[in-house]
Amino acid sequence: MSETTTSINQTTKAAGSLVRKLIASTGPLLVLLVLAGILWVLSPPFRTPTSMLLIGLEAAAIGVVAAGQTFVILTSGIDLSVEAMVSFSGVLAAVLIAGTNVAGGQIAFGIAAWQAILIALTAGALIGMLQGLLITQFQMNPFIVTLGFRGMLWGTALVWTRGAGINIHKDAFLSFLTGYINAGNLKIPMPLILALVIYAIVWFVLNHTKLGRYTYAIGGNETAAKLSGINVNGVKVIIYGISGLLAAISGILVMGRLQSGAYQNGTDMTLISVAAVVIGGTALSGGTGGIWGTLIGVFIIRVVQAGLVYLSAPSNAKDIVIGFIIVLAVALDVARRGEIPWLQRRVRKPKV
Repeated sequence: MSETTTSINQTTKAAGSLVRKLIASTGPLLVLLVLAGILWVLSPPFRTPTSMLLIGLEAAAIGVVAAGQTFVILTSGIDLSVEAMVSFSGVLAAVLIAGTNVAGGQIAFGIAAWQAILIALTAGALIGMLQGLLITQFQMNPFIVTLGFRGMLWGTALVWTRGAGINIHKDAFLSFLTGYINAGNLKIPMPLILALVIYAIVWFVLNHTKLGRYTYAIGGNETAAKLSGINVNGVKVIIYGISGLLAAISGILVMGRLQSGAYQNGTDMTLISVAAVVIGGTALSGGTGGIWGTLIGVFIIRVVQAGLVYLSAPSNAKDIVIGFIIVLAVALDVARRGEIPWLQRRVRKPKV
């Protein structure tokens, strides 16, 4: 009798574990589909292909930032400087293209857009790596280091621009990066295509390279990773460099789309990127998660924001909803780790 009871309990545990894994892997996608379905019913304008592509365009820039944030959070770190990096890189490229840091300046004595973009992306990667060096070599908390750089980068962008945007004219290269590709009657935004390409590259790196394996290993157990011979400090420097690079890419996309480099360009991107990563199934404690879940998390947030517009919600409601999503994302992360005592499933031991 006791053997039968034990077998039933083991089967129940296995089934429960399978269900939890299934929910964890497909939950974000189901949420996205439900939200899209609700909007599809309630808002006819949402049903148009143009509306879908516009949401994709809006998701592209924050999606690229969130891809870099995924790398960092997988190692149990965090990068609070990404929104400032978006602003800084856009301002740097705009100043170089316009040849002036005076508001209203146009292409005159500046350099070609591709050269300005290359300089801005290099600066983003190097600044990210510098943060990684400070975190690893001086044993500094990532929260403090990236928060400090957030202030420095934003302050630099503000000083350069004196609080006003630096307007530019697009040349052929920048027009290509921020333009559209015709697919029949549809115009697919190039930033969305670039974002999807970046996600494919990040997926390959995380799943098929040593850097990806080391990233998961560090987040799972940093001490064990060190003992196994992984250069933990070197990997972290590279990862923060990747985060800085991807944030800079996002800054270029935003700057090119708006045709202006401004210190406000990256506003709220840190909070939204972290929320998207966690909603997508990556644990804040690191070691588990994936890049496609992050993409779904980005689209969940953008669909919610679009829904507020389509349903004529007050403009300030966006901040309330984003704040709620962030708190919910952290709550889901804690629940996934089983750290809420009253939610833990208690299995009684069979009586012998």
